[in-house]
Amino acid sequence: MATHLSFPEASPEDLNPLRTRLSADLDKVFGPPRGRLMHDLWSVEKALGLHRDYFSQSGQDRFLHEEIFKGKYKGTFVDIGGYDGITGSNTLFFEQHLGWTGLLVEPASSPFETASRTRRCACRQCAVGRAPAEATFIEVFDGYTQMSGLAESYEQTMLETVRQNPAHRERRVPVPVRPIRDLLEEANIKRIDYLSLDIEGGEWAVLETFPFDTIRVEAWSIENNTDTPDIARFMAGKGYEVIEFIGRDEIYRSV
Repeated sequence: MATHLSFPEASPEDLNPLRTRLSADLDKVFGPPRGRLMHDLWSVEKALGLHRDYFSQSGQDRFLHEEIFKGKYKGTFVDIGGYDGITGSNTLFFEQHLGWTGLLVEPASSPFETASRTRRCACRQCAVGRAPAEATFIEVFDGYTQMSGLAESYEQTMLETVRQNPAHRERRVPVPVRPIRDLLEEANIKRIDYLSLDIEGGEWAVLETFPFDTIRVEAWSIENNTDTPDIARFMAGKGYEVIEFIGRDEIYRSV
């Protein structure tokens, strides 16, 4: 979970020295602490009026655009946990500005309705898991509304943090669960340029059932709220290396 710094009264004279310091600090760290610095720097630069075309919470889309895809047109993305397709979206920039298409998956009803109405890509309302099923979904509809997730896989420390928000309200609802392989086959997706994975603790169910044998992904962003090194080890075994940390996401690229 990333929360933007707020600078309601700050002037450029206040923010530019902070931007310079954060940029210098980035050169000193790698790993999760770097991700948090990247998020803070992004918040400062947004407050300065920069990066208006980008939507990600911490600058993931800008990094992917400038450092990996370098303006590539008509790519393919898969956005698992895409929320409303706009707020903090890692894929909307590519759809709007570069003609990309693909698949967005979101279980929560109200955000899904917004995504299906506003996005050009295919949208599916379900959770993603190991096998077809029905599962209990914790839908946060007030407070940290982007922090909904499956009850069975939601990391408990993170859930407790989410519930501490004074505005927090949630409900438990049944949702369909579908394997990632089935969703990709249905959408006729055979190659993926970018896969964004942000499902509050459910990432393992996707990674462990992803068809690595038949579908290659150029770049991933995978949320890692617990800073576990296990995801990097798993991805290394599949031929991917972590190349950057942005907010709570780890960015992986095929090697």
